[in-house]
Amino acid sequence: MKVYQSLGLTLGLILTTIQPTFASISIGASRIIFNADVSNKSVDINNRSQNQPYLINVGISRDIAGKSVDTPFIVAPTLFRIEPGTTNKVRIIKQSNSLPNDRESLFYFNSMVISTGKTEGTKNSSAVDGALQVATGNTLKLFYRPGNLAITQKEAMGKLQFTQDGKGTKVNNPTPYYISLAKLNIDGKTVKLDVITGSSMIAPFSSYVYPVNAPRSKVEWKAINDFGGVESFHGAIN
Repeated sequence: MKVYQSLGLTLGLILTTIQPTFASISIGASRIIFNADVSNKSVDINNRSQNQPYLINVGISRDIAGKSVDTPFIVAPTLFRIEPGTTNKVRIIKQSNSLPNDRESLFYFNSMVISTGKTEGTKNSSAVDGALQVATGNTLKLFYRPGNLAITQKEAMGKLQFTQDGKGTKVNNPTPYYISLAKLNIDGKTVKLDVITGSSMIAPFSSYVYPVNAPRSKVEWKAINDFGGVESFHGAIN
């Protein structure tokens, strides 16, 4: 099992994708919200193929590359075979309560998908076996959300503040939620957003500076809600 875990971490950055699907494998969420009042949460992994089994290796990390795996969560099982036309549940279990209670914390749910051929005599078995053929991976954001936050996530998406500073346009997030941007237009021009560099998401009580000089211009942004949908907002640079 450790062999597959190590392989998954090594390939983490290369295999990362924001879409929660690969071939016939799909994950039953586009993002994971882990509320503080529960001790565990289940995530469905589905195999929609009618004839292809897969080997799945899952884990949780603090970074999108899958390298920092020291987190307060464990997953079970971490390695399993999923048969054609079936769904497997992966449980995410919280081990400690050491996370901040005044803001969200961000982690990444990583899964590596390996297509595997059936070996003789294991046609109906869920055993981990078969010849490994192709590997790829999916990564979902996992938000740990404390209870009793002052506003809702939907309200927070529209609270971004835009100001001009010496390096460009500064976007401030005064809320306890991570705000994930699907699109950002400043002065009618689309700003490039990148998941890897972090420019597509503003952390709680933090800011990000985009290299765009447009004082007192109009701003439009689209933010991603808890269900993976997109909502539109507008404002101005002060």
